[in-house]
Amino acid sequence: MDGVLARGVKWEGSIIGDAAFDEDRSKQVLTFSFQGIFAKVLDYFLIPLFHERRFVSSVGRKIESKGVVIVILTAAFLFTFSQFLLITAYPTIMDEFDLNATQVQWLTTAFLLTTIVLIPMTGYLSNTFSSRTLVVFSLSCLLVGTVIGGLAPNFGTLISSRVVQAIGAGIILPLVQTILLTVFPYERRGFAMGLLGAVVNVAPASAPSISGMLLDVFNWRSLHWVLLPIVMVTLLLAIVVMKDVLEKQHAKLDLPSISLSAIGFSFFIFGLSNISVSGFLDLIVIVPILIGVLFLFLFVRRQFALAVPVLNLRLFRHSTFRLAMVLIFINMMLLLSAETILPMFAQDVLGTSAFFSGFILVPGTILLSIMTIVSGNLYDRYGGKKIAVIGFAFTFVSLLLLSTVRMDSSPYWIMAHFCLFMIGFGLTLMPLVTVSMNALDNGDIPHGSAIVNTVRQFGMTFGIIVLSTIISITTSTMDTSYEVGTYWGTTYALIVMALLSLLALALTTFIRENKERSLLK
Repeated sequence: MDGVLARGVKWEGSIIGDAAFDEDRSKQVLTFSFQGIFAKVLDYFLIPLFHERRFVSSVGRKIESKGVVIVILTAAFLFTFSQFLLITAYPTIMDEFDLNATQVQWLTTAFLLTTIVLIPMTGYLSNTFSSRTLVVFSLSCLLVGTVIGGLAPNFGTLISSRVVQAIGAGIILPLVQTILLTVFPYERRGFAMGLLGAVVNVAPASAPSISGMLLDVFNWRSLHWVLLPIVMVTLLLAIVVMKDVLEKQHAKLDLPSISLSAIGFSFFIFGLSNISVSGFLDLIVIVPILIGVLFLFLFVRRQFALAVPVLNLRLFRHSTFRLAMVLIFINMMLLLSAETILPMFAQDVLGTSAFFSGFILVPGTILLSIMTIVSGNLYDRYGGKKIAVIGFAFTFVSLLLLSTVRMDSSPYWIMAHFCLFMIGFGLTLMPLVTVSMNALDNGDIPHGSAIVNTVRQFGMTFGIIVLSTIISITTSTMDTSYEVGTYWGTTYALIVMALLSLLALALTTFIRENKERSLLK
């Protein structure tokens, strides 16, 4: 493993600054790197974790942990991986179905929007149905959606496949977090969230690169068929080994709340997505945004009025939880925006191929998967505030460096700066999630997990729309070539991202962590 990583580092270092690159060698390093990183996770973290057949959960029960943890982590990876799998195939899909860039983006927007609508329901679902039922149902949605996508005869059917997949994702993503926080003892929650981050955070950057390799040989439909057998095996494993590990509380599904949430988020996101096409002052932008804000206000108001809310927004009365949500929102804005605009910049401005534009994210992804586990263990020793401050400092510096990349720069400078960015992200997200969960009682964790994942999904959606709009407006208004306009639009977007990270760095200093941690150390 070390030899493989050493070869990757040596290869990168020998050609940084040189605009020429060898894609075949890049693919070889990509394959070796992912084999190596998952081997390291297995050897150093999963095997020690399961060395003891049983361990005590945070509520004092002994459970069989191995099968449950493996299934939910695998499911989390598959859902996150499928979310980003088609991004590299967008140009091909645009050609086949005669779409423009705004239309094809709905493959991502529809997925995110569906998860945003479903996630608030997970507090009710986890208190009503068993963990096993929810995991099996979610994986079944992924299976059905993958088949529909592979057979899709038109763009509408392809979007429908994404919606079906996202129904499962909206249930499983907060559920995984809740299960891990229940299974692991309080003093090891940092490690649990680091383990989840190592599995989940590798997907957004690895999916475009792996799909790029497949698209060099097969068409975009093959992406579904390659994913299908893995989903089937995971589903069968869930049926066999998954157990119910969550305690139940009284819950009630309020349909008016679900309707208000769905309408509010849908109109708000629809209005934002039209800015890049119609401008800020067009009625097709203003009216949907105002309708969305109105319905979201009514949704929030109703949650505070209900004795048993669909989403317990009263948790925002905890100052630490509230601040952590703001920081997680900013963090997710920065992550998906960087992972989307940097490959576009590499292709449109620096002239790289589609595959290599995805490959430049791979070293950062490897660092992220390592840093999330490292940060989890550091959290268990030092708490989240110090780690998050260091992480946002890395993020700020990396975004400033990315904004200095010129039109004649080597794409490997993007790769190097993105590595710093991912180190920062690895030191912030999961510690912030753990800080927010530790501010709550165990009974509030299902609702807390639902809120965290709603904030994460909405942050990604909001960030990519707003920052992509900056690029689109700059490109369309500048009286220059498309390449030059994209360069300046991306530079402006990166500067805005740097300012957001600086704001997050300042806000992090106000975190007040749960005093119980000091008693456990």
